[in-house]
Amino acid sequence: MKRRTFVAASATSLLPLAACAEPQQGTFTPAPIVPVVSMDAVDDHDPAQPFNLSVVDGILEEVNVTSDRSKTIEGEFAEDLTTWTSSGVLDAGSVHTVVAKAVSSDGTVTEFEQTFSTQRREGSGFAVADVTPIVEGETVGIGAPIIVFFTEDAPDRAEVEKNLKVESEHGHEGAWHWISDSQVIYRTKEYWQPYQKVTFTANFEGVFLGGDVWGDENHESVMEIGRAQESHADLETHTMTVKFDGEVEKEIPISGGSGEEWEYYTATGVHLVMEKFADKTMVSPGRQEGDEGYYSTDVKWATRINASGEFVHGAPWNGSLGSANLSHGCLNASDSDAEWFYGIAQRGDPVDVSGSPREMPWDNGWGFWIMSWEDWKSGSALEA
Repeated sequence: MKRRTFVAASATSLLPLAACAEPQQGTFTPAPIVPVVSMDAVDDHDPAQPFNLSVVDGILEEVNVTSDRSKTIEGEFAEDLTTWTSSGVLDAGSVHTVVAKAVSSDGTVTEFEQTFSTQRREGSGFAVADVTPIVEGETVGIGAPIIVFFTEDAPDRAEVEKNLKVESEHGHEGAWHWISDSQVIYRTKEYWQPYQKVTFTANFEGVFLGGDVWGDENHESVMEIGRAQESHADLETHTMTVKFDGEVEKEIPISGGSGEEWEYYTATGVHLVMEKFADKTMVSPGRQEGDEGYYSTDVKWATRINASGEFVHGAPWNGSLGSANLSHGCLNASDSDAEWFYGIAQRGDPVDVSGSPREMPWDNGWGFWIMSWEDWKSGSALEA
């Protein structure tokens, strides 16, 4: 524990008196009024309990409290400014530094600095269970979200979200959106800038997360953003244009959903590449073998772009590539074009589809870019 006190005061000055003479008229400077600051927190302080700062012979002008986890502790001044009381729960097993300034009625200033430690708390088991699409060695697209699953339901979404951090090498604006108490997703306002690293951190160890839950352990994941690959599938011109870093790389003749049934329309809006398969069996959704409209078709070079079964894939049987929409909702291409797209596709690459009356719901797969930025931000526990 350490304490430093600095006092500014004026010295007393008296004029000398001559022997056997009348006293001369002199000046007198009173002693300074020195504010005395004290704190009731000591080492091994209970992190669930507040602590107080007080001053005698003065008022508190400034109080700043930080933990060794780079957190600022909030608090409130009394109406007469002679005391300050912390609010909220402190980090457990942490060293806190208190810096304050007090001033007296004659302007004398006392600067106060002191540290104290808090008791440790055993973690309840609440931690990060999985982060998608972050896999070591993988490069993802500029639309990639950060999807976080927890080991259990968050006791307090706001307390958990306060301890989540996303940093990128080139800077960005982003926000969290809660899907459930055990899942939260991060999306940027604009696409990530390409060719950079993005670091996600959950600082949970020794942190109060609401209820009677304390964080278990910290987590860090690094996501590598690759080349900017954006595709636009125009169902009216039957062409998918693929751009690399803003320049057209390839135009692919396609055939979209026929619309014979509502579910056979390809959904419009921004899709994201989610996964890909060299070989895939396509089965009619919601139908059993023997039902009218049932199909089971083996395809090659299938790149998934939503959760309800839309893929870019090879369809050598489709003679209307580039001229008509005849599929069950997927984007049909030649085997060679589908293989090329499969080869370059990164999870998180945007595929924007236009020209269909069927709009894709934002929660169909990774359709998070369907939602407006304001609506996305409203899903943050810290925006409420």
